[in-house]
Amino acid sequence: MGVGMVLMGTSIHNSLFDNMLYEILATDMSFDQKMEEIAKALPQILRYPEKASARILFGPYSYKSPGFEQGKYQISSSNISKNEEKNHELCLELFYNNLSLKNNYEPFTFDEKQKLDFIAKILSIFIDKEIEVKKARYDYDFLLGSTNEIPYSLNSEGKIVYISPKIQEYGLRPEQMISRSFTDYLCPDDRYEWLNIFKKIKSVDILPLKAQMRIQNNSKELHWFQNHIDPIYDEMGNFLGSNGLLSEINRRKEAEIHSQEQSNAFRFLARACNQFVDPFFEDIDLLIEPILEKIRGILDADSIFIYELNHSENNMHLTHYTCVPLLKGRCELEMDKLSSLSTAQFPTIIEKFQKNEPYYVNSIEQLPDSEKNLKGLLTTLDLESAQIMPVHVENQLVGFIGVVSATKNKHWPSYSDDLLRILFDSIFNAKERGKTYTMLDNTMHLYRSLFDRSNDAIFIHSSEGTIIDANRSACKTIGCSHSDMLSMKIADLYPHESKYMAQSRSAIQKTLNEGSTRFESKMKHMNDSVIDVEISSSVLDKENSIMLSIVRDITERKSSELELENYRKHLEEIVDQRTSELQTANSWVSALYDNAPIGIGVLNKDLELIDLNKGMAEITGIPRENIVGKSLFSICTEGSSKYLDKDLGPDILEKQFSTELHWVCNKKHICIQFNSQPLDLKDSPQKVIFTAQDITRRKQAEIALKDYAGQLEKSNEMKDLFTDIMRHDLLNPANIVKGFTDVLIKKEKEEKKIHFLSRIRDNTERLIDMIENTAYLSKLESTETLDLQKMDLGRILTSCISEMAPLADNENMDIIHDLQQPYPLKANPIIKEVFINLLSNAIKYSPSESSIHVGVQENDSSFKIMIKDRGSGIADDDKPYIFNRFNRAQKGSIKGTGLGLAIVKRIVDLHGGSVGVEDNPEGQGSVFWVYIKKGTENNRNLGLG
Repeated sequence: MGVGMVLMGTSIHNSLFDNMLYEILATDMSFDQKMEEIAKALPQILRYPEKASARILFGPYSYKSPGFEQGKYQISSSNISKNEEKNHELCLELFYNNLSLKNNYEPFTFDEKQKLDFIAKILSIFIDKEIEVKKARYDYDFLLGSTNEIPYSLNSEGKIVYISPKIQEYGLRPEQMISRSFTDYLCPDDRYEWLNIFKKIKSVDILPLKAQMRIQNNSKELHWFQNHIDPIYDEMGNFLGSNGLLSEINRRKEAEIHSQEQSNAFRFLARACNQFVDPFFEDIDLLIEPILEKIRGILDADSIFIYELNHSENNMHLTHYTCVPLLKGRCELEMDKLSSLSTAQFPTIIEKFQKNEPYYVNSIEQLPDSEKNLKGLLTTLDLESAQIMPVHVENQLVGFIGVVSATKNKHWPSYSDDLLRILFDSIFNAKERGKTYTMLDNTMHLYRSLFDRSNDAIFIHSSEGTIIDANRSACKTIGCSHSDMLSMKIADLYPHESKYMAQSRSAIQKTLNEGSTRFESKMKHMNDSVIDVEISSSVLDKENSIMLSIVRDITERKSSELELENYRKHLEEIVDQRTSELQTANSWVSALYDNAPIGIGVLNKDLELIDLNKGMAEITGIPRENIVGKSLFSICTEGSSKYLDKDLGPDILEKQFSTELHWVCNKKHICIQFNSQPLDLKDSPQKVIFTAQDITRRKQAEIALKDYAGQLEKSNEMKDLFTDIMRHDLLNPANIVKGFTDVLIKKEKEEKKIHFLSRIRDNTERLIDMIENTAYLSKLESTETLDLQKMDLGRILTSCISEMAPLADNENMDIIHDLQQPYPLKANPIIKEVFINLLSNAIKYSPSESSIHVGVQENDSSFKIMIKDRGSGIADDDKPYIFNRFNRAQKGSIKGTGLGLAIVKRIVDLHGGSVGVEDNPEGQGSVFWVYIKKGTENNRNLGLG
């Protein structure tokens, strides 16, 4: 009875269906048969299977249940099956054909939908694994089929479980050899030796063996092979079987038969070739040169060489050679020519080689003109005779081996042809065999990698429960190392409750009886935790009761229903909470929108107002219901055309926009600051949000400020005009008065008149100073920046002291200073006026025969210059004002304009410094101080140019 027949009838429990599903997938049926059986069984997961139909769609293929009908009610589940070539969608569909429902019942339950999704996932995983295994099997067969040797595998009884299709070349069919004894295909004379070898490797753990034996085909034809036997044992030392590699050696055996008189040569060659077939020897080239040297000696040749043919380049490359010492020097000189030869240079030889015919040279005199290149080469090396043997592999020329001699008409041994061919074959086969071993090793690594990288835990164990092997996932699932795992029994993996132990024994027995089984159970982790698992077991080797068990952790699946229910409740709580929060947020937004102190509104794509807040209605003075639906342009005055034009509509709709609008509200013009931003609302008509703020007062203030700025500009122009008049129109007459006064003083003899004239001259000089200082101060006040240059403060002060020394001498005063080091600063040369002015004031306001002190203090970023006098000092009430224009402290008989200190302050300000005055701490007098920044690169230039 088929699987489908078993599943017909009433609905079965989900776990029973799971077992049936896994049993279908574990059978030997084809892929299409499995899909048809699953489609036939799929309705059984429903409540009314007799009224249901099922269909499985996989890529272009469709599998339907018997009597399939696409009914009214349908559920489906899809998944994606992926492989290296393309992706296929897997879709499972269930239909109810004639089902009438009452009371609005749903045709399909939540459990049924969830079950269908689960089956879709299982089938998707199965399909992916099928594709991977199929590809891996194809790659493995391809690799084995591409070798020159014949790989085979025997079980522990010596029966053939695999042999390469290459055996067909020797008259045998591999499919007929499977499951038959290897002994049946041996020559009767060789069977006894083989049975002894097999008995030996079966009972003793030994290394790989090699043996020569003859394979007999159905036509009784015998073929000699070198048999490389590699026994296989499990971890316990039990013999599992053997792998072997058959290398055809017919030509070698024929050479031995035909060369009995030279048995030593062939014994040596056999020993040498046996080294080539050692799979553990890594560098074959190390063996070749001594073997060639020995063969050269046996054949009494001056040199022996091997060339390999490169068909793509039409070149012959020298791979190995050896020669007598006398010839070696000449060969090394000609190595550039010898290392690579073009096939076009030797047409006759290559033609014979393509026919697998040897080429003999008895004397270079006998060479035809077509082989002038060979003649020239032999002449250069002082050689006469040659014997060159081509070598073919699979009917293709791969190279040649040859011997040469300086002896004319050299007689080569009759066995030399075979000897050379066998030698080349052995070397070539050894190299190819090395490649084969590498490919086989890579294949084994591939299968082990697939085994270890499986997400499911995989155990290989005996029926007694002994664990033979386990993959990484198995070790991870149980929480132990691989070595610890191999020391355990299957029973050790289950909890100690008797029901699980009994379940394990029952499952093993069922697997042995039926070939496979699937069940759910529990396993324990090394940390004593228990996990839910689904176990699928099948027989791997029935004869030895070896089983494969795939264990899948389904703890999450078991708890998924509870988690889903809790998650659903949690989601409902979140939805309720979010709904409440959104309602609160909407209330806040609505309140903010309506009570904002500015106008806010929304425009549609035609720039019509579709919504606005109270602030917008208050600004426009138009009730909200009267303005909604109107165009933005319709409520603007004509004066707004300079700011807003209908052509600007696209700008407002596409990007941020800002302008000023003029509206008439209650017959009163107001100015509005208008800002807009397009709203990015998916699946919604285009909208623009805008704000409007009444800036009428600000605009009025800007106009008033502009008028005031104009008035200030006119005042500055009048001031500059007055300064120019004073500088040019008053200074010239004053200078004339001073000049004539000086002349009159010189001519006048009467003391009283001289006294009056001197007073006129002094007041005229004061007038000139006042005019010049006023003009100078005006120029400084209109200056914003100064060009600074590197200067030495010490030199500036010394120069100022020197200039003021005559004035001090007139008053019997001393100017004392201690300026010893340079003081670098960046300043404008007008800085000198500061110190001249301060020294001048100190001399003016200090009593005769007193002293003035000049000092410099260096700080981190500036210099402090101090000028101390012995004058009457400055009252504290006057100190804040003495640097203002036309403010001067009372100094008795000393008169001045009060502009000097104002000039000092302006110059210091332009240098980014500061100036002040304080009482002289030594007693009578004042200390005027100035701070000037140092002239270092890191000092900020405070806008001084």
